[in-house]
Amino acid sequence: MAGNELANLKPTIWVNRLMRALKKTLIFANLTNQSFTGQATVGGSVKFNQIGEVAVNDYVAYSDMTFEKLDDAGLSMIIDQQKVFSFQLDVTDTRFIPPDVLAEGIDRGAYKIRDTIDQFIAGKHTEAGVSSGSTTAPQQISSGTVIQKLAEFFETMTENNIPLADRWITLPPWMFTKLTLAGVDKESPNVDVFENGYIRNVVGFSRVFQSNNVATVNTTTYSILSSSGAGASGAIGYAGAINGSIRILPAENRRATNVDGLWVYGAKVIRPDRLAVLYASEVAN
Repeated sequence: MAGNELANLKPTIWVNRLMRALKKTLIFANLTNQSFTGQATVGGSVKFNQIGEVAVNDYVAYSDMTFEKLDDAGLSMIIDQQKVFSFQLDVTDTRFIPPDVLAEGIDRGAYKIRDTIDQFIAGKHTEAGVSSGSTTAPQQISSGTVIQKLAEFFETMTENNIPLADRWITLPPWMFTKLTLAGVDKESPNVDVFENGYIRNVVGFSRVFQSNNVATVNTTTYSILSSSGAGASGAIGYAGAINGSIRILPAENRRATNVDGLWVYGAKVIRPDRLAVLYASEVAN
C-alpha cells in the first residue's frame, strides 16, 4: 500500500480510538439521554424508551384499587446528520514522522466532530420548555449580578418542577470569568474550582460547565442550557455511530495513504419540560 507502514494498521483499532476520543471530549452530548434502542445508521431511527405519567388516586379502605396500564411514551429520533473527516499521508512524509501521526489525525478528526455535535445539541435551546429572559430582552450579566441571575434562574426551574437532583448548566467562557470576579473560587465548596471543566455547587447547580459552543442568537445574546440529571434521565436524546470502518486505503496515482471516517448522529429534545434556557447578555463588570 504505497510502501506506507501506516496502511498496515487495522481500521478497527482506530474506530475504537475515535469512540474513546469522542466520549472523552463531548460536553453537551455527555449530558444527554443515550439509552436508545435500535442502531444509529444514516437515515434510520432510534427509539428512546420512556413511560407516560402515572396517576395518583385517593385510597379508600376496603375498596378495590384501579390499576392503570402504563402508556408507552417513547419517542423516535431520525439519524439525519452526517460528518466526515479525511486526510492524506504521503509516503515521503511518513518516513520522517513517527507512526503515531495517524493517531494524531484521528484525534483531531474526533475533536472537530465533537465540536460539530456539541454545537448541534446546543442549538436545541429553541425547544426548551422553560425560559428566563428572551432573545429580545436577555438577562444582563455582570460580575455584580451573575450570582443573583443564576439564583433566579435556578428558582425559575424549581417553580416549573424541574427536579433538583444533579442540576447542571453550561456557560460561555465570559460568564465563567464573571463567576471568578464574583469570588466563587474563594468559596469553600469550590476549592478545586474549574477542575475537570466545571465549577461545583454554584447557587444550587451541582455542575457548572464551560463551553465555547453555548449557542448565540445574535452577537450579544447567549442561550444557556440547563437541566437535571444525565444519562437515561436526560432531557435531550442523542445517538451517534461511526458509519462502517475508518478507511485506510492507498491513494490512486500517488504514493500515499488516504484516511477517512464518517460519523452519523441525531439529537432530539425528549423532555422539554425538564430543559431550561437562560437568555443572557454580557455587560461591563
